[in-house]
Amino acid sequence: MAAAVLGMWLPIYFGPLSEWMKENPPPFIAWMEQHTTFAVVLFMAATALAVLGSMARPPNEPQPVADLAETLATAVAEQWRREETALQLQAPWPIPLRWKNTARPVADHWEAINDAQNLGEPVDLSGRLDGDGRADDDGIVGAFHRVASRRLVILGAPGAGKTVLALNLVLHLLDRRQEGERVPVLLSMGSWDPDQETLRSWMARRLAEDDPALRTRSRSGVTLGQELIASGRVLPVLDGLDEMPPKARSGALVALSRQLGRGEPLVLTCRAEEYELTVESSVLTAAAVVELCPLAPADLQTYLRVSTAPARTGCWDPLFAEVESAPGGPVAQALSTPLMAWLARTAYMDTSPAEPAELLAEKEGVRRFATRAAVEEHLVERLVPAVYSRDLPGEDTLRWSGEEAHRWLSFLARHLGRFRTPDLAWWQLGTTVPLAARMVLVGIATGVVYGLLSCLVHGLGGFGLMDILVSGLLNGSMTGLSFGLAHGIAAKFIDGAFQPSRVRLSLRGRQTGRARPRVLPRFMAGLAVGPIAQVTGNLLAGVVNVAAYQEPFWLLARVLNAGFWGLPIGVGAALVLGSTAWFEEPIDTQEATSPTALLNTNRATVLRQALVLGVVFGLLILLGSWVMAGLLPRHMWGTTVVWTPAVGLRSGILSGLGSALVAALALTAWGRWVILARGWLPLTGRLPWAVSAFLEDAHRRGVLRRNGAFYQFRHTRLQHHLAPVPPPLPPQRHSQPRFHLSGMLRRQEHGRVGEPDSDGEMSR
Repeated sequence: MAAAVLGMWLPIYFGPLSEWMKENPPPFIAWMEQHTTFAVVLFMAATALAVLGSMARPPNEPQPVADLAETLATAVAEQWRREETALQLQAPWPIPLRWKNTARPVADHWEAINDAQNLGEPVDLSGRLDGDGRADDDGIVGAFHRVASRRLVILGAPGAGKTVLALNLVLHLLDRRQEGERVPVLLSMGSWDPDQETLRSWMARRLAEDDPALRTRSRSGVTLGQELIASGRVLPVLDGLDEMPPKARSGALVALSRQLGRGEPLVLTCRAEEYELTVESSVLTAAAVVELCPLAPADLQTYLRVSTAPARTGCWDPLFAEVESAPGGPVAQALSTPLMAWLARTAYMDTSPAEPAELLAEKEGVRRFATRAAVEEHLVERLVPAVYSRDLPGEDTLRWSGEEAHRWLSFLARHLGRFRTPDLAWWQLGTTVPLAARMVLVGIATGVVYGLLSCLVHGLGGFGLMDILVSGLLNGSMTGLSFGLAHGIAAKFIDGAFQPSRVRLSLRGRQTGRARPRVLPRFMAGLAVGPIAQVTGNLLAGVVNVAAYQEPFWLLARVLNAGFWGLPIGVGAALVLGSTAWFEEPIDTQEATSPTALLNTNRATVLRQALVLGVVFGLLILLGSWVMAGLLPRHMWGTTVVWTPAVGLRSGILSGLGSALVAALALTAWGRWVILARGWLPLTGRLPWAVSAFLEDAHRRGVLRRNGAFYQFRHTRLQHHLAPVPPPLPPQRHSQPRFHLSGMLRRQEHGRVGEPDSDGEMSR
């Protein structure tokens, strides 16, 4: 509607008829000036109907914990079955996994594991995973059930299949789960800081990130996620202890042992060497430990042969001969892990022009890839060009080349390296830009939006071209400056300010017992910000007017203008912000089950809230200014108070709706995504223009995987290849780590790391 009106009026106001329009205003403007009361009442009635209609949807009634556990089980099963299909873990042929009781001194005493003083004999936990492994009692679920304490640690070399085994365990347990049993939930440990959060609070936060309904507070005052965990409805399957910083691993194990009660189950995965170094002083209480075995040569040959087209299976013969003749050679060692076997199959797939024999190539009698590390690095390097060299099913043309994809994926890997996390969140991509630059970009974007809206409103009000342009430039500049500063303050001092909105507005929000911030802080914030913004903006505008017109009178006029509009705007902002606390409820569970779904839901939620709150705010400004005009004398200090319903209506639309829209851009996760991830980063070549489509395409090609609301690289080896990081210092075996506090420690977004400072460095 705005575009249609703008297209109709701009040629008139900005064309050769502009002078004539001043003397002969359009009938609509003249009619509105003569029938302002009727027009305002009609506008208010239509607005009230629109607002009530948008908020009158049925509320999300809170579920009992038992029913919520069943809903969670269904959602987890659907999520990981889709992920299993997307990652092609069973296609075209599954890689068999074998494990056995570890020989490393990392398990607790068998009396503690068997939960009996006279049962100190080890239990054989060895097994094999063939196919999906969900009907085989000798599989990982059988091993888990043979552990009386229900605490199992899965160790293995990098790429040995720890995550695949944990995922299979989750799906198997869900397939056989009876009503009332615990729901296995697979969580990545890279996002946990045991010094900042307890295990249960971290789990509740992670579950709520994937399922906003779990933020709902029960009658006891805790969230449903916390109640679900406290009531013993969740079985934590924690993946990737080795992804945590070295100094945090021992603290995590100590926290697990202390915070889990006797009989509470747990599954944990970690690289073998890192785990052995971590548990030197203290093991995980009552936990049995198994370790994945290297891939057998026969299993490797079967996987590569069966997963290749019959006409091309001969290409593997040189590699098979090498593995058999030199089992200790670099090729045989490299291909002893499922990850490298999958990478070899992907790098030399049926459509690839390259041949596996290049791994055996020699130059002047010297092997090109003479070490295991060289072979593995080459296979990892071949992944991105290989998967981006073919069309996906249902795709007509290739959208991105391998070179482009490699550049953008490297940028994402560096971003995760800076944040020390495996979780790629779309709402955090903008933090790659230094804070000072973010403030400038947000200020420019909000200033342009508000300036254009100001031009439109004043253009429809019958103002001249010069007045329209000056007001647009002035209002846009002041708004951009204010919201750029507000963005910086929120990013620096408000923890979690730019997380996706997890609430919606509902007329029955208060009746559903939903979690909501306190009303008073919001009310006081609105009451303070409104007048401050008016005074600041009008003083700056007064200085500009005095400089332009060389008349000091304009400064007095602007001061009076700030006093007149400051109170209605402050009271309106206080009422709007305060009252929303009574009408908020978490968004529906089914609306945010993946990163893309969460982004779409967040966009719709933010825009809907901006429209509703902007219209209500505008109406409050209109009514407040009418009251002020009636209370104040018409003549003050040589100036005349001029107010008509049309003036109030224009000011309400501009201040109310304009402020809501620019606040949505400057102070929300979706706004930061639009300005930075969809604008600035593609403009500077660090990301493609279609960021969401690129991430989803990388997921479909097997480069990324999805974990709830986050993307992750399929393996940390790929992430480190794309963005090399210096190796951590070796752990000290003889002493406990010491922590030196420097500066102010503060909790950051997601409890992991924080916003980069203005110079791009991290606050620690």
